[in-house]
Amino acid sequence: MKYTVHPKYSPASKGGFIAGLVTLAVMAGLTSATQAAETGFLLSANAYGTQVKVGNVVKSGPTAKSGCGNACGTTQVPAHGENSVLMVTDAPLLSTGVISTSSDVQELNGSLQASSIAEAHDINLLGGLVLADEVTAESTTTHDTLGFHSSANGSSLIGAIVAGNIIAVTPAPNTRINLAGIGYVVLNEQIAKHTATSSSLTVNQIHVVVTAANVVINNIKIALGTNIIVSHAVSGLTSGVQGTLDGSAYGTRARIGNLLASGPSAQISLGCLGTKGVLKQNEILQVQVPNVFVVGDVVDTAQGSISASVAMGETTSTVQAVDVLAGLVTADLVKADAHSMKNGGAYSFSDSGSKFVNLAVKGFANIDANVAPNTKLTIAGLGTLWLHRVIHSQNKIEVRMIELIVTQNNNLGLAIGTDIQVARAEASAH
Repeated sequence: MKYTVHPKYSPASKGGFIAGLVTLAVMAGLTSATQAAETGFLLSANAYGTQVKVGNVVKSGPTAKSGCGNACGTTQVPAHGENSVLMVTDAPLLSTGVISTSSDVQELNGSLQASSIAEAHDINLLGGLVLADEVTAESTTTHDTLGFHSSANGSSLIGAIVAGNIIAVTPAPNTRINLAGIGYVVLNEQIAKHTATSSSLTVNQIHVVVTAANVVINNIKIALGTNIIVSHAVSGLTSGVQGTLDGSAYGTRARIGNLLASGPSAQISLGCLGTKGVLKQNEILQVQVPNVFVVGDVVDTAQGSISASVAMGETTSTVQAVDVLAGLVTADLVKADAHSMKNGGAYSFSDSGSKFVNLAVKGFANIDANVAPNTKLTIAGLGTLWLHRVIHSQNKIEVRMIELIVTQNNNLGLAIGTDIQVARAEASAH
């Protein structure tokens, strides 16, 4: 698929364009200068221009994606995001002209509102089977004294032709038209979800589904189960949410120079809405990278809960029988423990529970299990060894109990830039 950046976002405008690169516009996470206010609601708003999926696998897109907050949304207002691309080409599946999207969460006259808009021009799908001049999806969800409300007002389909038939006006919600020998298309698709504590609305202005096998268009086979969406907008509100979470943990990771020699072992993630207090766990019995490290049992966990008063999460990584670089660093047990909490507008983070058991470092007789956080040792002829490294940022804490970074030429054959980690946990709150 080819993406061309809208001039507003193009690096070419700053002399940075490299001919021949496929360039995707960067989402602008623009936030109002007004101080963000806590709401006690989770507000979600996101949009994109096009996406192609086969089953659950995304083949292209989402293009010109915009949103507010993290993957789940945000509990603070106001927030704004926008994006734009000049064109998208993936013939014969789709081609478009300019695509622009925007997403907003705000408070208006005492009401909370989440809204998103996706607008695409000059649409050509399936080799001309579905055409349109302008396709707009708009989704708005609000909450006021009367409760939740959702609307697709502003959504439109202009200049559309489907299988040779002119669509003179924007069709009614969820209008389905069969595409002989291929599948069907849904125009002005609207998917609403409402409960006593939440409401959301998804608008897909064009949604093509391929239900026939062996479809060939312009000598290219189109896979059964292909879904093409043009102009996608979602908005939603959920009450009783203090904040959102994020985090992950893994037992070991080794990057040798620029190569990932061993990926994160027993990795586990903490989702933005937590785990409803349930402990998630991932375990592996042994991990070994020859001449780098060998460890025994690795157990990583994630747990989190969100309520109207507090959002809190925890990730841990516990690694047993640790041996790094043939005895340079050894320990019977290493545990990284990261905690995050949001209570009202206040944030707190902790590494409480992180520990070593029988830690030893060759050449450093004074190092033991009671080593202080962020202990930094220089290993002659090799590089830097961090023990109980704690990295703070505005919304998160990251704990790396053992991290060895190679900064010198050495007789172990480890490239400069090599990074070895054992017992890493990270947790955030938003």
